[in-house]
Amino acid sequence: MQISNKDLFTQFPDQSKVWLYQSDRALSKEEISKLENELTTFVEGWAAHGSKLWAGAKVLNPYFALVAVNDSLVPPSGCSVDASVHKMKDLGLEMGINFFDRMKVTIQEGEDLKQVHFSDLDNHQEALIFDPLITSLGELRAAWPRPIEESSFAHMVG
Repeated sequence: MQISNKDLFTQFPDQSKVWLYQSDRALSKEEISKLENELTTFVEGWAAHGSKLWAGAKVLNPYFALVAVNDSLVPPSGCSVDASVHKMKDLGLEMGINFFDRMKVTIQEGEDLKQVHFSDLDNHQEALIFDPLITSLGELRAAWPRPIEESSFAHMVG
């Protein structure tokens, strides 16, 4: 159920800001549909200091939700970013999902997606990692997933 990253929000420039929310387990098709619907509704009403943000949301695979905003039009404020974090926490509570477990990372080995503890990355050096720490849509489009040695976790392997 993975979509091509190059086709994500084609009307948004590469420098658009992104937030990736990783679930602590693979989401079911029903959960993916619910999450995408809830996030789409949220971003349609998302604003910063009363100005509507040009934003979008998408579930990228069974582990990741993406919220993107074209911050060249209206930059998100601290309060608007907090609102998105609160929305993800609320959805997590409602759905029984932790979107804020920073101890796991999602990797791809062959065609298989799975989560491993970040301290176990050394045992998966050939895997690709879905780096949750990227911040721009251009980076997501160009290299996600990427080899671990090219990720924020490069210092963990070797």
